Amino acid sequence: MKLIFLHSSDVHGFLLPTDYQNKTDYKAPFSLSRVSSVIKAEKAKYGQDHVIVTDAGDCLQGSPLASYAHSVDDYSALAKLTAAYNLVGYDARCIGNHDFNFGLNYLAYYVDNNKAPIINDNILDAQTDVSAFGKEYQIIEKDGIKVGLLGITTQYIPHWEPKEHVAGLKFVSAFSKIKHYAKILRPQVDVLAVIYHGGFECDPQTGKATEPDRGENEGYKILTKIPEVDVLLTGHQHRRLNLVTRNTAIVQPGYRGEAVAKVVLNIDDESKKIKSMSTELIDTKDYEPDKKIVALVKDLDKNTQKWLDQPIAQLNKPAPIGNATKARLEGAPFINLLQQMQLYFTKADVSATAVMSETAKGFGKKVTMRDVLLNYPYSNQLCRVKLTGKELKHIIEYSLSFLKKDQSGKIGFKDRWIKPKPMLYHFDVFYPVKYKADISKPEGHRLTELTLNGKVVEDNKIYHLAVNNYRAMGGGFYPEYSMDKIEFTLDKDYVQMFKEYLTQTDVEVDTSKNYQFY
Repeated sequence: MKLIFLHSSDVHGFLLPTDYQNKTDYKAPFSLSRVSSVIKAEKAKYGQDHVIVTDAGDCLQGSPLASYAHSVDDYSALAKLTAAYNLVGYDARCIGNHDFNFGLNYLAYYVDNNKAPIINDNILDAQTDVSAFGKEYQIIEKDGIKVGLLGITTQYIPHWEPKEHVAGLKFVSAFSKIKHYAKILRPQVDVLAVIYHGGFECDPQTGKATEPDRGENEGYKILTKIPEVDVLLTGHQHRRLNLVTRNTAIVQPGYRGEAVAKVVLNIDDESKKIKSMSTELIDTKDYEPDKKIVALVKDLDKNTQKWLDQPIAQLNKPAPIGNATKARLEGAPFINLLQQMQLYFTKADVSATAVMSETAKGFGKKVTMRDVLLNYPYSNQLCRVKLTGKELKHIIEYSLSFLKKDQSGKIGFKDRWIKPKPMLYHFDVFYPVKYKADISKPEGHRLTELTLNGKVVEDNKIYHLAVNNYRAMGGGFYPEYSMDKIEFTLDKDYVQMFKEYLTQTDVEVDTSKNYQFY
């Protein structure tokens, strides 16, 4: 018989095929509504009793619609968002790291109102060491085949979230928990699958390290050291993966519902052993949105559009970004404005930020809620970090290590920060320090000039840096950041800060360029 897994992940609240940049464009090649149509078509093809549908989290945050839902205090909008996911007909799900962004009460409502079982092996109650959400495993029978499902999430969440968002929880290694439960579940089932909001620290085929091994992604370790696992249904890295290696089917379906990952297992009817396996990614752009989801969220979408059009402020001059890559390399008025705002709230000496979106355009003179969310889509908080001048230099040098210079002298970004997943939101620039860097020099030795207010930054002097909590708590693998260096974290997100900063102060947009790479 054939057993089919259909898997989504990292939809990030994009229920409809729009990114909300153009309020009349609903033809984007992604969305939960398109995912649902793919799943319906595949179920019709193979039959309900041959299909298992899973999701690996990051459902509650990321889209303007998701941000609007969170702004509605009575959870009525969250109820609609949850109901949309329920319409897809998932058999099992796990939680993603961004599902913690809006706090534990918000997440608890979503979990409690989810019709599919939430499988969670490694986010534990700190007091009892039992699963804090959902159940530890699920056994599903399909046409006489018993399928065991385990669910895990990246253990790195406490490095990114404020303490109140993880209070009372204990995050343990995904690998250690799968190793434990695989031995328990494998004898009970014919097929063992793992739903994992996490990815791969090494290339699944070659074993070559693709990132520092800090425990954020443990997929390669699971693949190579836990042979009981037949199917790895992954997410988190926003990669498009489908392959079979080491007798294991591996998939990851990208971002925003751009694809549904499919695993086909051919199973012997008598022995119930897997005879062969194959994988593919089904692009959702080729499927019309599910009319039931469109109808369900019609009012939610309409209210989102109204909310996005709210005017926030009027600037004295535009603060554009232009091309995101060029802005990173040369600077842009919007980047300066964001840095100015961070300094305003923290009274820090220096500010660090990244261009957060590849499609960010910056601000015109009139700033709306739409402008803010499209340019800064993450639910971060702002921190102030205490550093020595030497530590600050190390941080800047790490950022400079993203860069390369080709034979013609053109400066660009190294492939590892673009492929297999674009990660240029990790590339920070710094303000109002003036700095220059020679990219032809070895990494760690590229800074040729670094001054603050006309004075050379001193190794032993203390400086205060404004930076978002994701970076301050370890995101991006930067050196020097650690919890003990955080002086304080503001209890505001970036939408709140922009609204306050742009309306309560006389903002003069800085259009100057303060760094140069050569």
